[in-house]
Amino acid sequence: MARTSGKTGKARRGSRSRRHGRPSVALREPRERGWARLRSALNAAPGVLLHPQTPDAPVWKLLWPVLAVAFAVRAAIALSGDFMLHPDEIMQYLEPAHDAVFGNGVVYWEIFYGVRSWLVPGLAAGVIALLDAAGLGHPMWYVGGVELTFCAVSLLIPAGMYFFARRHLDETAARVALIAGAFWYELVGFAHKPMTEFVATALLMVLLALCVRPSPNRPGVVWPVAFFAVLAAAVRIQYAPLPLALLGLFLLRVGRGAKAQLALAASVFFLAVGVFDAVTWDAGLFHSFRSYLAFNLTVDREAAGAARPVHEYFWWLLFTGGGLSALGIAAALRDPRRYGFLLLLIALLLFTHSAQAHKDYRYVFAFMPLWLLVGAGVVAQLAARTGRPIQVYGLAGAVFATVSLAGILNALPFQEKVYASTHAWTIKFIRGQDPVFAAYRYLASAPGVAGVWQVDRLYHDTPGYYHLHRKIPFYDWRTGQGNDLHKDAEALRTSVSHLVSQDPNLTVPGYVTEKAFGNVRILRREDNQSPVRRWQGFNPTITDNMFGTRFGHRIYPDAAPPPADNNIRFVAPE
Repeated sequence: MARTSGKTGKARRGSRSRRHGRPSVALREPRERGWARLRSALNAAPGVLLHPQTPDAPVWKLLWPVLAVAFAVRAAIALSGDFMLHPDEIMQYLEPAHDAVFGNGVVYWEIFYGVRSWLVPGLAAGVIALLDAAGLGHPMWYVGGVELTFCAVSLLIPAGMYFFARRHLDETAARVALIAGAFWYELVGFAHKPMTEFVATALLMVLLALCVRPSPNRPGVVWPVAFFAVLAAAVRIQYAPLPLALLGLFLLRVGRGAKAQLALAASVFFLAVGVFDAVTWDAGLFHSFRSYLAFNLTVDREAAGAARPVHEYFWWLLFTGGGLSALGIAAALRDPRRYGFLLLLIALLLFTHSAQAHKDYRYVFAFMPLWLLVGAGVVAQLAARTGRPIQVYGLAGAVFATVSLAGILNALPFQEKVYASTHAWTIKFIRGQDPVFAAYRYLASAPGVAGVWQVDRLYHDTPGYYHLHRKIPFYDWRTGQGNDLHKDAEALRTSVSHLVSQDPNLTVPGYVTEKAFGNVRILRREDNQSPVRRWQGFNPTITDNMFGTRFGHRIYPDAAPPPADNNIRFVAPE
């Protein structure tokens, strides 16, 4: 028999080694080289994507003046702007905050089942409580106080854009980004709204700026990065992929010791969020987050057949940006080294939200500062290349101002398609606002108001107890009809002192028009001396809608049943 060659013997030994779980040297070396290349690519990723640099110029001396003017513009819109962006604004944030401080507020099914975190309504409640302690516990004061607080939070967006851009792009681009973030109409017009998308976007911009900070191994950088990453994800769980991606990228920047510190810091803040949730809901850790995920997974599966098109966000963003966002991104695609990181974040945001069945324009609010950063870099680059910076900045500023002014006046082409609503209100930043807010401010202070019926709106389309403020019976269209107020004159007279309606032809025997605010009228009982039927508590509970009925008990089969008659219980007559 011929002798086996050395090569064949080695192959057989390698085969035996593989059978015993020990790869041969020939196989180990390519695998090790592959791991080495992967480690090298990961280690290089922060420099390639973030390319942090030390700016030549000091922090711009106009930073604080620009932010001060930005706050003044936001405050002017907030204090004069009576419009509702979405029912959640009142339902999920402001009404629970009022209930927490004063004990009266409409309870919606998300609050009844504990599907919302108290992070944002807790901030609003804290502001209201402080103002109340200072003797300013009236809508005249706390409504504006809460709005100005969220305006201040929104300034983190232009500030974060500036500090990120000066290290990621350059100082000139950073100054353009600061001005763009300070005065873009959507960042101004929505600044005072207590929506999780807006708050989370502000936190994301701070996180972006921290990710390119020098000396990343210092605890003064590591702990804030972990804090803002966890908080941004907790405030808006749908945004979690963005802060998690930034956290992972920052992890690659730091040394081994700082990696352990970052993991510890993130774990501490993550646990703190869970404990906060458990305390505020008197339930288990992360109660609202687990509930929210279960609900959204259920809704998204059932709504898949009626999902909006995948490209919906692209059309919306094109309309509201006046085409500028598409123009800036198209120009940025020619320089992926400079803009690749921002473009990846935009793609991640749009991909994760486009894949969901339920779509709403506000969900991708974080797109605004991201595309503005890209646009700022493109304009600064163009000005440098042409050698005519004054002309370039003048033209860019004129276009920006024109589009932004048209946007705040609701005059952009097709803008109404994005801001269209099936509810009783429309989104108007300045012009044509909803007069029902002025009507409720009047009722909060008018004499003789003992019971209110909003004849033609549901609770979530009203300013709620948050604006009404009084501890009095407050009916909406459905609860008023449920108590026969629409067909029993005696029940109406003994239940309601004032009616609110947009119907110009509405006449009710025994009631006269007291005041009108635009197309909204307030009707008062002619004989307004007799008392009205009192409620035992002032927390009407709304759980009998599609979401509460279909999904509430599916998520919590052992939950207490919703209260009968919307939790409206009358005080027994003496």
